[in-house]
Amino acid sequence: MEKPKDGKEKRQWGGRRAGAGRKATSGNVATIGLRIPADVEEILSRQENRTAFIIEAIREHYKRKRTHNIMNKEQLQDRCRGSLVGGAVGDALGYEVEFMTLPAILKRFGKHGISDYVLDKIGIAEFSDDTQMSLFTAEGLLTAIAAGKIYGKDILPYITEAYKNWYLTQCYPPYIKSRSWLSDIKTLWVRRAPGTTCMSALRSLSGPGNPTVVNNSKGCGGVMRVAPIGIFSAAHPETLDLEHCGLLAGQAAEITHKHPLSTFSSMAHAMIVAECPAHDKIDREMFRFIVIDRVFKLLELHFKDDRHLSLLTNLINRALTLAESEKSDTEAISVLGEGWVAEETLAIALFSVMRYIDDFEKCVCCAVNHDGDSDSTGAVAGNISGAILGYSAIPEKYLANLELHDVILSVADDVAGISAKEQMTERYVKHPE
Repeated sequence: MEKPKDGKEKRQWGGRRAGAGRKATSGNVATIGLRIPADVEEILSRQENRTAFIIEAIREHYKRKRTHNIMNKEQLQDRCRGSLVGGAVGDALGYEVEFMTLPAILKRFGKHGISDYVLDKIGIAEFSDDTQMSLFTAEGLLTAIAAGKIYGKDILPYITEAYKNWYLTQCYPPYIKSRSWLSDIKTLWVRRAPGTTCMSALRSLSGPGNPTVVNNSKGCGGVMRVAPIGIFSAAHPETLDLEHCGLLAGQAAEITHKHPLSTFSSMAHAMIVAECPAHDKIDREMFRFIVIDRVFKLLELHFKDDRHLSLLTNLINRALTLAESEKSDTEAISVLGEGWVAEETLAIALFSVMRYIDDFEKCVCCAVNHDGDSDSTGAVAGNISGAILGYSAIPEKYLANLELHDVILSVADDVAGISAKEQMTERYVKHPE
């Protein structure tokens, strides 16, 4: 969820498949800043040194690398489950302390802060609107794919419709909405402090005629819900490659949040989630490479000299550097912000993942114990850490009492393409009829 804290500028972008944006026009590799792998370098020694050739060669190299590094179906399933469930875990852990100051958190939970769920009266760890909207993102995406849509401009109306379905769950008593199987789940028909921008934007979009959303919000309500797009790309790179995964995620965020920093943060989040499952073992060095040399270099390629992207890149570089510093978790996070806006949410999440690259529990605990939007920083950190370490690395204490655990697990399998054909048909083909 988010606290309104808007910036001052907005930007329009879009284009080809999944909203492909501008291309860099520079003619030399140093300016583009892409690292040339050894196998590509060998090819270049026999070719004319042209930027277009280099870019395509690098893309093909990493496309092969992503495909070959996924060992088997079980590993892919574990990473996809880990990302979606991990996000819900971080969300549920942070939801309890979202509006608390750090001193208040430490006073209530001890010197290390919150590390275990606070359960409701029936023993359930409730998650917030962050996980609710992530589930509806998955439903909209998969309904579009089931209808044969593969281009961003064609997928986006389905995601918009899914968000409007979520909006109904926040405004009315439970009823079955025929075009949404998630709306059959009464547990989702409850308000969990939904973000102001999301609600106002979707109220406008649910109105008569051809309504539009006009705002300049960079609240974190966009970045916290786009992980399913990254998970789908990880499982289906031939359908949604890394570039177009980011572009679609940015457009999905722009349904409600129009500030470029929301767009870029959402793009980066989904792309990082998409890239992590492709690597069998990720240490700090590899994680920095994925974030900076893969994801942000691709963003720079499409949005060269965009000052908002430069601001975000600098903040993310700072977060990764702080993660390897001697500063304490809370001291470092205070430098990055509170997470109410998209770029701070992503920075805090990436700091937490980088610092605790091989420990899911320490990562999400780090991400939620601070002054600020703890559920959203926890959710994004959980999405990314889960994509790296997998569902099998999430401690049992976080799985046993998680709200709608089995539903989230099932949706992760749907996104990964693991679920039975009959289930996919029932949920994403028959329901939209």
